[in-house]
Amino acid sequence: MKNKIFGGIGILWGGAIVVRWLMIAKPESGSAAYQSGEHAAVVFGVLMLLVGLYYFFKKSPSKSGK
Repeated sequence: MKNKIFGGIGILWGGAIVVRWLMIAKPESGSAAYQSGEHAAVVFGVLMLLVGLYYFFKKSPSKSGK
C-alpha cells in the first residue's frame, strides 16, 4: 500500500512538472543557468512520473504463501 501511495504522489508531482513545462511560454533568450535548471527539472519530473507509474501499477507480492 505504501508503494501505491508514493507512486501516486510521484505521478501527480512529476506530471505537474511536465505539464507546467509544456504550458509555459518559452522565452527567446535568457540566462543559460536558468534554462539548464529548467531542463534538469523537466528531466527530474519525467523520471518521477515514470517511476511513480511503475510503483503505482506494480503488483504487490502475495502474503498468503509463507
